[in-house]
Amino acid sequence: MDSVQIGSYLAADSLRRRLFCELDHMRAQGLEISIRYRVVGELTVIECTARSSRNAPTSEQELRRLFRRKLASLTASMIFDELEAALVLDAVRTRHPELGDEEAAAVSTYAVALLNEGVGGVLEPSARLKEVAADVEAYLGDSNVLVVEGFIRFRMKEYMEELKQSAEEALIRFMAEREHREFVRLLKYFVDIQEQRQEIVHVVQTREGRFELRGPEGQRVPGDYADTLASDSPSENVDVADLLISALITVAPRRVVLHFEPDCATAETIDTVFEGRVERCRGVGCTVKECSMQRPRVTGEDPMTPAKRQ
Repeated sequence: MDSVQIGSYLAADSLRRRLFCELDHMRAQGLEISIRYRVVGELTVIECTARSSRNAPTSEQELRRLFRRKLASLTASMIFDELEAALVLDAVRTRHPELGDEEAAAVSTYAVALLNEGVGGVLEPSARLKEVAADVEAYLGDSNVLVVEGFIRFRMKEYMEELKQSAEEALIRFMAEREHREFVRLLKYFVDIQEQRQEIVHVVQTREGRFELRGPEGQRVPGDYADTLASDSPSENVDVADLLISALITVAPRRVVLHFEPDCATAETIDTVFEGRVERCRGVGCTVKECSMQRPRVTGEDPMTPAKRQ
């Protein structure tokens, strides 16, 4: 016979459900499991007892090994599925009390997504799960009592560092995206109030990857930003997409026609700043030089289509 007590402040019910779901599998391995639980203040303790099945006798040593390995696996899965998001949120709130509840929740959700993608040197989820299960199994090799939250904080410091690392990376990205959104809103306001100076501007991307602004007759649109945009070697510190937005704002068009397929981020920014003015060339019979969308026209086809907001 072998007995282990596992306590949790936050996820004991989840562990109990997982144990009940695994009873048949453990019986097939020659284990008979009984489960009892009690509540001590805010801590719920589950007492799991394993006995060798009469139909499939197992040595005490093998019984202990199988039983505690299964408990370690179930506990690790519970940590990942039930506790990780709460631990990340707690880390965000502790390290950055200046964040409001909604901001902290958004950052922690972002951090969990980064963890699941294995971003920033963090192991892939399957590898992290194996490491956590191995840590729990090693601990249960010497102890019959495990309080999950305390074990995580004091025995799994490397795991907690990974959570904190992902939280910090998520905060950096979250703040950058928020600043970008605020900047885009400011640009949109400026575009809405400025006087429109060009009826239509065509944006093309050359074979060399440069952007050029063209007027109604295909002529190059002059201007400092437009000239820099079309140059062979813009500054390495200049984001070409930002330069394109600046050039368009400077010439203040009533309509913007894109003759290339922009990446999602650039398309979203252009569509937001010039809301209601952006069209996508479908390439149908287009005569604009350097249009990368050109194809033969089919009778009745519209050569342009308004941009759709995502």
